[in-house]
Amino acid sequence: MITHLYSIANFMWIAFLHIWPYLLITIPIAVAVRMSNISDKIGRVLEARPLIAILAATAIGAFSPFCSCGIIPVIWAMLVGGVPLAPVMSFWLASPSMDPEIFFLSVSTIGWELALWRLAGTFTLSLAGGFITHLALKRAWL
Repeated sequence: MITHLYSIANFMWIAFLHIWPYLLITIPIAVAVRMSNISDKIGRVLEARPLIAILAATAIGAFSPFCSCGIIPVIWAMLVGGVPLAPVMSFWLASPSMDPEIFFLSVSTIGWELALWRLAGTFTLSLAGGFITHLALKRAWL
């Protein structure tokens, strides 16, 4: 039992060591954005153009270097910063699904054609998640 608890604590420590640089960057930015009331302006701009916001979030997410654990503080900062839920969902789906490293590892293992199809699948999944979330919010389902 003690060895299991040690293994869990060790895993949590290693995960924290992996995430702390993102926390050091995103938490102060989120606080500054929230305290300066820029978050309201960001939210209004992104809500005025939801389709463009979803497309941009998908593209940025697909080419950002965040893993599935490292994306959590970024998502938190986006939500605190006033970014609407639909672009956040697009970014959240795209970022751990594809990044430059994964793309080039895919190219080296499965070839250009399948790597490009994987990238297309990431875009399709991410855009669908963003548009479905936008539709659900617009119809007051969420």
